[in-house]
Amino acid sequence: MPAKRKAQKPDPVLEAAVEYFAARSHNAWRRTLLKADPAQKDKPRLRMRGGAMVDVNQPWAKLDPKAQRDNMRAARDAYRAVKKFPNDREAAAAYVHERWIARNKRDPSQPKHLFKSYARLPETEKDKDRAHVDNMKQAISAVRRRAGKKAPARAEKRAKRGADFSVVRIDARAWRRLGAASKELAKALGRDVPVEALASAGVEAVAALCRAVAAEARSKKP
Repeated sequence: MPAKRKAQKPDPVLEAAVEYFAARSHNAWRRTLLKADPAQKDKPRLRMRGGAMVDVNQPWAKLDPKAQRDNMRAARDAYRAVKKFPNDREAAAAYVHERWIARNKRDPSQPKHLFKSYARLPETEKDKDRAHVDNMKQAISAVRRRAGKKAPARAEKRAKRGADFSVVRIDARAWRRLGAASKELAKALGRDVPVEALASAGVEAVAALCRAVAAEARSKKP
């Protein structure tokens, strides 16, 4: 009987670094585009994203959600490249390019000459993959610095007010159901959804329902 795979622990740096990277890299790409050709500012730039053609020539805040999800996938690939090859920039860049091919192989709008191995790319194209690696390393450093600044303040606040948490036990069957639900939600949203987040949301929902029922019962008392 094959051994069961251990559930992976949530990576606290991953999502923050992915969001930091995706927004900044997209806006940087658009600034470069408009600097090279200002006439592109109001022209749609259609690309296949999530099974539909969408205009990617928009700032991140106005970008179609399908395009945002694609950028987030690219960011996760860059994060994995850095984690897989932390000290080998070229190997990480090659991994980024392999993942780009996997994501875009069904997009007819992409230039065909880019669908080849990293080693066969011209230096100008390799530089784009290298930039993904460099930018993700910067994103990870920025997220860790931000977390480092917040941690002492949170610790001090907890120390002042004392322990503000309790241990809650959830039976294995309920935990499996939460795990399945988190996977379905993650698939729909295009990003990781920790089981713990669903459990916390469930507690808040139950607490809100109890308050509402109690309020209604009090209002009916003579």
